[in-house]
Amino acid sequence: MNLDEVLPNQHYRMCHARIVGAPRTVVWDELHRVTMSALPLGRALEGLRLLPARLAGRKHPPLAGRTFLDVTPIPVLFSERPRVVISAGLSQAWRLLGGVTPPQLDAAALRAWSQPGWIKVGMEFRLESTPLGTLFRTETRVLATDPRARRAFAAYWLFIRAGSGAIRREVLRIVAHRAESALKPR
Repeated sequence: MNLDEVLPNQHYRMCHARIVGAPRTVVWDELHRVTMSALPLGRALEGLRLLPARLAGRKHPPLAGRTFLDVTPIPVLFSERPRVVISAGLSQAWRLLGGVTPPQLDAAALRAWSQPGWIKVGMEFRLESTPLGTLFRTETRVLATDPRARRAFAAYWLFIRAGSGAIRREVLRIVAHRAESALKPR
């Protein structure tokens, strides 16, 4: 499976990549191990995103010990070790308290979803072997289900895009550092 099968079109897209001097299996393991406590920027920005809900009395588990993939607000839809992990789902991210709890959908149901007032979000981490190690890529796509949701998300995207990209780059950097360090003799 790839992101084109989940979200073939998008209104918004962000891509980041880096070469990691380690085999795919090592990079894969580190991606699945990295916790929010290892991602200071990600933890701070995610904490800010959750702050309105916490102030409103909504309970959220602490971020620190949870993995990055567990904290993302969209569920893992597909995973094939050591090649690809895809998280995808519906969101109303622009709403201060996070909006209505969305149903969990498979890829076909997500593609078919057309109810107004939502965005479809897909995030992929893909690992490809290269002569230098592993090409470690991430792509995020967002597609609004109607013009009103697209306008609402556009304002939110303007505000969060830089931080979202910085988190993706932080994940790539930390995972790469850990994977390369795991190969060094001690």
